[in-house]
Amino acid sequence: MEEKIVYTLADANCIIAVLAVIVIILIVMGYYILRSNKIIRQRNEQLRRILTALDDYRAIVGDGVSTLDEQEELLNDKLSKAIEGKDIQEDDFQNFFVKMDARINKEKPFTDPNFDQEALIKFMGVSRETFCQLVPRYKDPDRTLDYINSLRAEYAAKLLMEHADCSAEEIVRWCGFKNVAAYKAAFKFSFGIIPTEYVNCISQLFKKKV
Repeated sequence: MEEKIVYTLADANCIIAVLAVIVIILIVMGYYILRSNKIIRQRNEQLRRILTALDDYRAIVGDGVSTLDEQEELLNDKLSKAIEGKDIQEDDFQNFFVKMDARINKEKPFTDPNFDQEALIKFMGVSRETFCQLVPRYKDPDRTLDYINSLRAEYAAKLLMEHADCSAEEIVRWCGFKNVAAYKAAFKFSFGIIPTEYVNCISQLFKKKV
């Protein structure tokens, strides 16, 4: 004959208390998960708008009155004057960088995994000395590579908007990253979230709009 398990009132109260605590924990976790997803969705919607606006801005800048070659010629002339003792204005540095940024995003040379500082200097058709004078923040090759990887991450974000089912390996190949680890690190550095979080939020965002 099986022995029956008898619970006292104290045992029952203890079990109820434990179950109540578990339910409260699950509710709190659910709340924070929903809140976190909402924040990420808002962040990615903002990111989408920023990327679109940035593309429009670069298109306007890239189609400016003066061509890149004309801009470089003007800046080189000012650089030679600076060597003679006259200062280059801050606007000159900014204009060169904006033109460089627009051209790189238009032609996308960074999709070559070997595109680094040396390749960028060659791409712009200036000497190392001129490049370092015009973009002093990128004298350091590692810092230049951070800039290039940020462009790769931005391009990856645009591709994932259109092809959310792309694998990490495909993005690495299309965007010019050395490997998956470099891709994830650059994406996290640029946007504050990893690519899988970004894809999940983009998918949820599009589902809500349908």
